[in-house]
Amino acid sequence: MNTSALAVIVAAPDSLRYSLQALLARLPQIAEVRALEHALPAALWELQPRLAVLDADLLRDKAEPLLAHIKGLSPRTRIVLLADQIDQQQTLQTSAADLVVLKGHPAADLFAQIEQLLAQNQPESDPEDSR
Repeated sequence: MNTSALAVIVAAPDSLRYSLQALLARLPQIAEVRALEHALPAALWELQPRLAVLDADLLRDKAEPLLAHIKGLSPRTRIVLLADQIDQQQTLQTSAADLVVLKGHPAADLFAQIEQLLAQNQPESDPEDSR
């Protein structure tokens, strides 16, 4: 049975995860996934979130195949990666991630970019609904 979450946070239990929780607190239905590789794709398939925010350090050298697998299971999920260094950010720009930003990116800018990603992911509204 598929459940639903708007956002999934994948980060170690430290200040990064807590900061992401605070940043995304305005969004309903936030879930957390702590295990990667097998558990992460399964969890994202189950939750079908509109947004997944991942600490790139947890992906290590498996980013490309893991993100491609996630996109295959949950194509509507927008993936945001948080990188530690500029070279890591540049390397990950070519991955299946929708957005790659450096950790420490201004929170207001990051949230605005996330809102923009989510707005692009909205289903088309029925023209009759606006009447």
